[in-house]
Order: sequence, then structure tokens, then C-alpha cells
Amino acid sequence: MKSIHNKSSFSQQIVILMTIFIDATGYAMIRPLISFYALSFNVGAFALGILMNMFALMQFIFSPILGRLSDKYGRRSLLLISISISSFSFLLFTIADSFWMLLLSRSISGMATEISIAQAYMADITTNEKRTAGLGKVRAAFSAGVIIGPSIGGFLSIFGYWVPGVLTIALTIINLIMVYFFLPETRVIVKDNKIQKSKTEGFIKNLKNAFKKPLIPSLLLIYFIVVLSFAAIPVLIPLFTIDFFYFDEIQLSFVFMFIGILQFITQGFFMGILSERMGEGKLIMVGIIFVFIGTLLMPIIPIVIAFYFFIALISTGSGFVRTSIPSLISKLSSEDEQGGFLGISQSVVSFAFIPGPLIAGYFYEFIAISAPFFFSAILLVASFILSLKIYFQLKKVIGLEK
Repeated sequence: MKSIHNKSSFSQQIVILMTIFIDATGYAMIRPLISFYALSFNVGAFALGILMNMFALMQFIFSPILGRLSDKYGRRSLLLISISISSFSFLLFTIADSFWMLLLSRSISGMATEISIAQAYMADITTNEKRTAGLGKVRAAFSAGVIIGPSIGGFLSIFGYWVPGVLTIALTIINLIMVYFFLPETRVIVKDNKIQKSKTEGFIKNLKNAFKKPLIPSLLLIYFIVVLSFAAIPVLIPLFTIDFFYFDEIQLSFVFMFIGILQFITQGFFMGILSERMGEGKLIMVGIIFVFIGTLLMPIIPIVIAFYFFIALISTGSGFVRTSIPSLISKLSSEDEQGGFLGISQSVVSFAFIPGPLIAGYFYEFIAISAPFFFSAILLVASFILSLKIYFQLKKVIGLEK
């Protein structure tokens, strides 16, 4: 299939952004509750790591599958299928009476990839000049849902975990109605199998070319390490705050709201200014330092005020790295390579979210509470050394740095 050349009206953008916002709100409502729900079944940190790991694994497997299917059969059709999958996963979450049913719920939830399909839809309905602005709106809508969702889920959990589960089901039904009645298809059939074959060959070629570039493999390695460290947060923060501060569901929801607000502000308002003044190379190094300080000191200074300060450092630093590296990769790529190379960087993110929670849960439960934090800190030292090397090479390659 290919995109329809006529670009959409403003109303179509509103519908797709509302779809993303509602989807993110439902996802964020139950995210802080999963740890408490799992612990209510008398499982430990390692089992919690498996729970988080399964979601990431399914995302890693099904995101490219649903993305390719949306190219072939249309964005609207796959959005409807993906939202239906989410709704079924929320139903299982609502009625879960064992850890295994909760695990099944998270596994099925990972099969849904509304965000990636919605991004492709936005790309279809925006011109090249408006493409970045449109995708920026997608990120903003998702961040807004992530900010609002935890407070709603935390409050409703007072009445039982099934209550926020029911509301998430209702939200997915609203999404289905909006997409079905108000979102037209943006793709038309292309009856030429050679086009699909050339796309596959292009992806393989991009993968090989990425590892031939002088800096991109190192950037991808840094990306993997930083995301691996940040991927442990959904496992470590609930356990850490329960063990040290005796946080309940509502208090933990505020922690995730705090993280969402910081990331929304950092990536939505400051990244453009900072990248112009400092350059991506410096931002990557500063981001790694922030994440390192927060990760290293959090178990050493278990005080609530310090905890929020360290979370702020980790969230902000991670935002610096996760925004700067894709931007730098795009600048290191030719126009016909950018899409393929950025797709590879997204695969690195998904892959990092698979072992991250599992390693964190295992270290926390079987070695020591501080072990996953110190392990991440060691990896971050290695990534900083690598980023320092990249910074001094940037001028020689393309003269990007100040």
C-alpha cells in the first residue's frame, strides 16, 4: 500500500491525537498498580521483573509485525485490531485472580502497538514540512496521558484494582468508536509485489550500512546501555519506595506522574534550545552523568526528598540521551538512510526493555537491594567513556559540535 497524496484536515489530526491521549491514559492508569497487584499474589522481585519483561518482549516482537501489516492493510484497520487487543488485555487485568493471569494480561497488552501505528498515521497525513511538528504532537499527546493516568488509577485503586481496570476498558471502547467513525484510511492498495520486496531488501541494507558507519554503532551501544538502566525503573522504584518509604498505590502514582511531567517538559520545551546551544554530543554526556548520579546515590541516600531529586536526574538525563541520539543518528545519515537507521535505533530501545526489568528484579531479590543500582552505574561509566570518544570524533566527521 502507499499513502494517499491528499493531506488530512485539522479534524483528522485531532482524532488521532485524542486516540493516542486516551490510549496513553489507560496504559498509565494501571502501570503503577501492576507491582502492587503482582505482590498481592505473593511473588517476589524476580517474578515482577518477568512481568515487566514479558510486556517488553511482546512489544519487541509485535511492533514491527503490526507496523508492516499497517503498511499492507491500512493504518485504520490495524488501529482497530490493536485497540481491541488492548481492551481484551485490560479485561484480563480486571478479572485476574492469579499472577499467571496477570502475566497473560501483560503479554497480550504487549501485542498492541497503537502508538507506533498512530505515528505512521500522522506521517501519512502531514507534509514533509509539517512532519516533525506532527510527530511532536504525537509525543506530547502520549506524555499528557502518562501524566494524568497514574493519578486516576491511584485514586480508583482505593476501591479495588478492578475499578481502574473497568475504566481502561471503557476508554478503549471510546477509542474504537472514535477510530471507526471518525478516522478515515490513509493508505491505498499498490498491486506490485516488487515494491514490498525492495522495502525488505532496503531494511537489510540499512542494517548492514549502519554498522559500517564510523559513529553509529557506538551511539547505538550507548543508547542500549542508558535505556537498559532506565528500563529497570518500573521494577525498582515500586520495590524501593515500598521497602524504604512505605509508599502506597496513590503515592507511587505521584512518582510516575512526576517522571511523566519531567519528561514532557524536558523533551517538549527544552531539547531544541539545549541542542542548539550545546550540541547533541555534550547533551549525551551530560545526560549520562545525570543518570549515573541518580542511579548511584539513590540506594546510598534513602531519603524521600533525595529520592525525588535522584528521580529527576535520571528522568532528565534519560530524556537528554533518548532525544539526542536519534537526532545525531539522523544527522550522520543521508536522506535515504535516515528512516532505516532510526528504525534500527528504535529496535535497540525495545530490545533494552527486555532484559532490563528482569536483571533488576533478580539483583534486587537475590543479591542486594543496592545491586541493580550499582550494576547500572558501572555500565553508565563505560557508556560515558564511549560518549567522550564520540564527542571528540564529531568535528572530524561532520563538524556538529560547538
